[in-house]
Amino acid sequence: MLLAATLVTTPPTVQIFTTLQSYYVFLAFSIGIFVIGLIAFLVFKNRARPGRQVPAFAEDKSEWGNWKLILLLLILAGAVDGFVEYETFTSEKLVALPSHYNMTIGVTGRQFAWSFTYPNGYTDYQNLTVPQNQVIILNITSADVTHGFFIPSLDVGKDAQPGIYNQVWINATQLGTFTIACRQLCGVGHALMLSKLVVVSDSQYNAWYAKLPAPSAKGGA
Repeated sequence: MLLAATLVTTPPTVQIFTTLQSYYVFLAFSIGIFVIGLIAFLVFKNRARPGRQVPAFAEDKSEWGNWKLILLLLILAGAVDGFVEYETFTSEKLVALPSHYNMTIGVTGRQFAWSFTYPNGYTDYQNLTVPQNQVIILNITSADVTHGFFIPSLDVGKDAQPGIYNQVWINATQLGTFTIACRQLCGVGHALMLSKLVVVSDSQYNAWYAKLPAPSAKGGA
């Protein structure tokens, strides 16, 4: 049975992206409440009624109109947009490929399974086995249609596209077995396109890796 546990990881982290999303949600709700409240207030204040006087700003026939209010709104909108853009571009370094990593593992999606090719050419058609606390580059492609490689516990994913190699990196710091799924609808067997991420200690990984059969024993790279 696959475990849906949460891994404690180095960037990219679930916590960082959750915080970024919280910023956006807070700003969106705040702006929405302000705009809707302002519209409701103005509609109520300027509703048609006996003896109502036309507001002074409605009679302003000058070329610039109420430019001070417009300038204030533009400054506020610019400040919000600037904050959002700054936080977004700052977070890009969390998903960029690191300059130092321990190994590269090839990942190939096909209807409806994943396969994992290690540096020695051995291909595993069931599990992605990685050592704990090491930076791993995953080189992802597809043998048929577009798939979506996804590790929910790490909140890491990348499209697997035929003829294209997309890369993403992981660093799992918690031992255990975790789910690998496809998040791109790829056919009738999409929901069953599951594999396992197996995180082991360095000594366990080295012992396991040393015992791997020759590539020809399981079809090669």
